[in-house]
Amino acid sequence: MPGAAATVRRFVDVTALDALEEEFVTQFEVAGRAVVLTRTADGVRAFDATCSHADFLLGTSRLVRGCEIECPMHGARFDAATGKATKGPATRPLTCLAVRVVDGRVHVEIDWDDDE
Repeated sequence: MPGAAATVRRFVDVTALDALEEEFVTQFEVAGRAVVLTRTADGVRAFDATCSHADFLLGTSRLVRGCEIECPMHGARFDAATGKATKGPATRPLTCLAVRVVDGRVHVEIDWDDDE
């Protein structure tokens, strides 16, 4: 269809790696989408910032035992490496997003409307 934007996946520069504290959850807006990043000894992971249980933003979450994201609304937990639900009331995983670190910068892959 002429004039319609195509959706493509692109890596977007989000933040400096040094700006992410280990063992914390940090929320960013990336191209209009809320995303949370976690940094552990195993690396950086990115997820859609919305809890799969009650659509609550996870930006004020914390890492429990250094390996689980805990939703502050109802206490649901998610594996910080895979997004898998590890404690109810959530049963569905978080949407995991691809991450790469280039020259000390964290890039997250997201859907992007390409007008070109």
